[in-house]
Amino acid sequence: MSDRPSNGLNRLIFWKKSPLSIQQLVRREFGLRIRKIEFYNEALTHSSMLDGDTTGLRSNERLEFLGDTALDLVVASFLYESFPEEQEGGLTQRKSKMVNRETLNLVGANMELRSLIRTKMRETDVHSTVVGNALEALIGAIYLDHGYLKTSKAVMRMLKKHGADHKVHETVDFKSKLHHWAQREKVSLSFEVKREYHVKGKTRYDVDALIEGIKRGSGTGSSKKSAEQRAARGAWRSVFETTKTSQRKEESDQPAQTETPESKSSQKPSQTKNHRRRSSNSGRSAEKR
Repeated sequence: MSDRPSNGLNRLIFWKKSPLSIQQLVRREFGLRIRKIEFYNEALTHSSMLDGDTTGLRSNERLEFLGDTALDLVVASFLYESFPEEQEGGLTQRKSKMVNRETLNLVGANMELRSLIRTKMRETDVHSTVVGNALEALIGAIYLDHGYLKTSKAVMRMLKKHGADHKVHETVDFKSKLHHWAQREKVSLSFEVKREYHVKGKTRYDVDALIEGIKRGSGTGSSKKSAEQRAARGAWRSVFETTKTSQRKEESDQPAQTETPESKSSQKPSQTKNHRRRSSNSGRSAEKR
């Protein structure tokens, strides 16, 4: 079966050969087989393809809407089960970190989805948001093809594969901050995988963060990226909490300042005012008595 579009889709002006077909991509990224190809052809059709079309071609905008809603529900369910003590506000923040526009654009680019999008735009005009929108439309197509339960598992598989799930645990990119600090201070920084193992069929990684060859932090995660982030967070706190403690100790070891004649003279006006206030107060007390 040819991967080139049929009927109206073969009118694509800027057709770019893809290194893989949509069937291969869905199988690799989501672990599913395509049953109804028409859903996926629509998911990959940008609205620019409708310009001048007389064949009844449909763009991916409706599937994008459906996929966006399905993605929200999948991630919301994952967070609800993963953080049983978290309140609504915290869950909302975690969800926005995990599936924001930037993340979707990046994941879509990493899975090589751009080369499968059918558009009349020049390649340089296909912005990252077009790729992120196509990813949402693809999720909508999978939902129509396989239903919610399979889609839920497939979407979480895809997000975890690209490390999007670890974003819910991080408010700061400690790994990047640590790299910047190491470059500025001209010290060596490396991450070492100490152990790779499985827990209930799921892969886990133990990673150490080494500064100048010395372990300063460690972390565990379902991906190397998430484990490195946690190790970097421990190393960052180790370095800077030690620095702050040393600074506080140095300050406490400094001798207290001795009073000089100038400092004493500067205190006299306030002392005189206080004396006058006490005298005035005592006078008023005497009048009352």
